[in-house]
Amino acid sequence: NMIKYKLWVTSLFILLVIGCRNNTGLKDFTYKYSMESAGNFKVEFQLNPDSSYTISQNNYFFDRFEGVSHPIEKGGILSQQEFERFSELISRSDINKMDDTYGFEEKENSDNSIVYIVELIENGESKYVSINARSRQDFPKAFTELIEYTNDYINVNLR
Repeated sequence: NMIKYKLWVTSLFILLVIGCRNNTGLKDFTYKYSMESAGNFKVEFQLNPDSSYTISQNNYFFDRFEGVSHPIEKGGILSQQEFERFSELISRSDINKMDDTYGFEEKENSDNSIVYIVELIENGESKYVSINARSRQDFPKAFTELIEYTNDYINVNLR
């Protein structure tokens, strides 16, 4: 009788672990991130549902002097571990619950301020979050980690 009880508890635990592990809350999502200083530079990152990614970088400031555009573009496939890390951070960030804009109501906007734009596309629905880098907003820890992880990923993979 005790063995049956232990088997029942163990199988229930296994079902709970499998159920919780597979439910990240994100299904077939596309994550887009860009960082731009108008007229100076723009870096874009896109993560697709199939784990493929693209990164592009434009340096408008130097391109103006040379009179030629030299965009850098890279792409590839994330490892399963990298994809799961992005999925986890995006899920924990609750992007869909964030405001659409942060830091644009302040009067001190200058032309060379940096703007971050995050877009999450899920089930045909698109959510944009635009952030002026001069914003004094405190963001949730998971969102800050997502931005840091994205920037680190871009830096390592754009070389």
